[in-house]
Amino acid sequence: MNSFNSFFIATGTNLGDRRKHLEEAKAILAKEFKLIAESRIYESPAVDYLNQPDFYNQVLEFEIPDCSPESVMKRLLQIEKEMGRNRDIPKGPRIIDLDILFWSDKKIESEALTVPHPRLFERSFVVLPLSELPGFKELQKNFEFKFAFTNKASPL
Repeated sequence: MNSFNSFFIATGTNLGDRRKHLEEAKAILAKEFKLIAESRIYESPAVDYLNQPDFYNQVLEFEIPDCSPESVMKRLLQIEKEMGRNRDIPKGPRIIDLDILFWSDKKIESEALTVPHPRLFERSFVVLPLSELPGFKELQKNFEFKFAFTNKASPL
């Protein structure tokens, strides 16, 4: 029996009042899922699509709910839309970005979702905040994390 009952959501924003957007997303998520812990907020330059403002990122750890990871992902996309996310430019500027990083130690490959998130291991703005959370010790038992990155993230 697996006693590791956490899932992890990465939150990010690079438009408007970035701290306020992260706080709003966390408040909405905490009403729907049981929040276990939150990382500090990190600031980092954009990756992939570079011509945009720097991001604020945070990782949140929640208790796994009585619903599927796909239904949680569907809800995250709904929250992004409700908060005003616009998807005009792929990987472009965004008010909010919500991604499931891990669902306990499970590997999920479905049409709607890939967990662990495919590029998280190369991203300082994900791994550094993730490493602050209590569930990270459990993740390290099943996944290999490195702490040398080509991109830079700094806690605020």
